[in-house]
Amino acid sequence: MLKLIIASLLFTSSVYAEEFQAPVTDTNWNVIESPLECSLMQTIPSFGQAGFYRRNGQALQLKFITDSLSAEQDTVLLEMSAAPWQNTEQYDTLATLPTISGQREFIFDGVLAQQALAKMQDGRFPIIRYQSQSYNGDTTVKLSTVKFNDSLPAFQQCLSNLYPDSFDEIRKLTVYFESEKANLDKASINALTRVAEYVKVDDSVNQIIITSHTDSFGRKRLNMPLSEARAKTIRDFFVSKYEVPADKIVLRSFVDHDPAATNKTPKGRAYNRRAEIELVR
Repeated sequence: MLKLIIASLLFTSSVYAEEFQAPVTDTNWNVIESPLECSLMQTIPSFGQAGFYRRNGQALQLKFITDSLSAEQDTVLLEMSAAPWQNTEQYDTLATLPTISGQREFIFDGVLAQQALAKMQDGRFPIIRYQSQSYNGDTTVKLSTVKFNDSLPAFQQCLSNLYPDSFDEIRKLTVYFESEKANLDKASINALTRVAEYVKVDDSVNQIIITSHTDSFGRKRLNMPLSEARAKTIRDFFVSKYEVPADKIVLRSFVDHDPAATNKTPKGRAYNRRAEIELVR
């Protein structure tokens, strides 16, 4: 009787191990192309979706995203199948990463994602194995290579066209002014051009805050209009040169009460004659 019970438990455990893969006859890749992000994703029935993703300024990612098969606190194994011409069922292990309870996204980035992408072009496919909260055995998910090479060129073209600056790289900028002047020099124009061009491609930027300052040189009643003129010069550059909507721009003007450096030296005052530009999402 005891043997029957043990056998029944083993059988039940093996039944609960599940494998997910898009059917050969209904495998599709969805390519999303924009100046800021590229994705090449495949729907995997009863699991969710998986594929490749890259945001500008970030590394390539291989992502498996499940709708309902959350992980236990354990590990997830990333493997690559053998190529069809190798005529073997062996798999190459690329990585083992820790998982947390309830995790629904499994992300492998950088070199791992690049390796997987390259191997898929040879007919190999990525596989993940992990313990889910829904089954006693392994949950195995395979990314199909069907139609992969048909969609890959569009994804690669998107990668090559990604905007060079990321939001984190461009969201804060400081430009400087000559004493008692509000005009932009060449370095400032180049820096502001990068910001304006980024704002044109990133619809998530809701505000551009321009905060201008003066040094302590001169009378305060003259420095306040000077500070305002510096902020307006930058605003006008964005609006007239790049058609940035004026209602996106917020101006804040100060004199010398928030110095970035000492006002006792020429070098310090040069740092204080500034305007700080911040992008807000």
